[in-house]
Amino acid sequence: MSAVSSSPIPSVLAKLGPLNPDDAADLRVFLETVPDPRSRRGRWYSLTSILLICAAAALSGAKTIDELAEWGARADAGLLTGLGVRRHLLNWRHAPSRSAIGRVLDRLDADALDAAVSAWLARRHADTAAPAGRRVIAVDGKALRGSARLDQPRRHLLSAVTHGLAVTLAQAEVGSKTNETRHFQSLLAPLDLDGDVLTFDALHSVKANVTWLVETKNAHYVAVIKPNQPTAWTQLDGLAWNAVKVQHTASNKGHGRRESRSIKTLAIADNLGGIAFPYAKLAIRVHRRRKATGMKETRETVYAVTSLDAHETKPADLSSHLRGHWTVEAQHHIRDRTFAEDASTVHSGNAPRAMATFRNLAVGALKTLGATNIAKTTRAIRDQPERALLILGITPKHDLNGT
Repeated sequence: MSAVSSSPIPSVLAKLGPLNPDDAADLRVFLETVPDPRSRRGRWYSLTSILLICAAAALSGAKTIDELAEWGARADAGLLTGLGVRRHLLNWRHAPSRSAIGRVLDRLDADALDAAVSAWLARRHADTAAPAGRRVIAVDGKALRGSARLDQPRRHLLSAVTHGLAVTLAQAEVGSKTNETRHFQSLLAPLDLDGDVLTFDALHSVKANVTWLVETKNAHYVAVIKPNQPTAWTQLDGLAWNAVKVQHTASNKGHGRRESRSIKTLAIADNLGGIAFPYAKLAIRVHRRRKATGMKETRETVYAVTSLDAHETKPADLSSHLRGHWTVEAQHHIRDRTFAEDASTVHSGNAPRAMATFRNLAVGALKTLGATNIAKTTRAIRDQPERALLILGITPKHDLNGT
């Protein structure tokens, strides 16, 4: 499975630019913090080497535990050396079996793995993201549909994902969608959110959580308000919106539909009663029009509030934040379509969550390098697998930056 150094570089990989492991944080350092669930007796492969094989295979598009093991089985001695697989007594190397990988993922400390991978991705995001402006982070959940069995419900994950590059900064298992709000604070507690803007849907527009976000984390929020907050929603709906001019409009086409959005904002004056939502400084009204091919036009009005003041943000920024929240949905789409997450039948122990973590790693790492088509990029890496090591900050046996 070794790539020939003189082989041409596919255009999707050329977009990533010259890959220098010295420019990327070494994933090994982060994975070494994950505790090994195995007993010391009988270990041949280090935990870090097994997890690195999983990470490299995910970057190559592996969808299942079988495919993780198959990637390792195809790897040559140079790749396995770079991934930390030691020699056997007969002076040869081979990758762990499917059952060995499956047992490790099943018993792994999933919180520790998520923390390690998220910390590595956060470093990558900090190294590549534009320095100007605030960091904007979406909080949203996703069900692992194929993980359900007759005796157990489907697994449900809650994640914090950056807008734009779709880098996962934190992920936790929450049991079910109705539990998401209870895990909001514990998910975000380890993160440095000073000055960041958090976006979330109406499910997470909970007063206790946004108060904690502003007072404890020194962060801002843009919260969608629906009738689940009846007092705040009624107050927003009753504001004098007709007296306010449209302050920003945007439109786009794609996926067989046209959509246009207009936004209005109003300052919320405490001395005039304010809004029954903590630290709300601006009221937001977004009017959306959508028309799918062959369908009637639909219209929707959405209300939101933000802790940002008028001098700290612009209507165009708020519109971008609200629309950008669906970056996390785009990431979910990639996990489902490119990595077949919804079709995955992995269900035992912590393996379903661990597989989702490696998918997050692949998407985030490739997005920070400028990949626009994850499916094509992973297929190209599969054909030139040593590039996966470079992306992970590991120096392979051969230099792939030449032609």
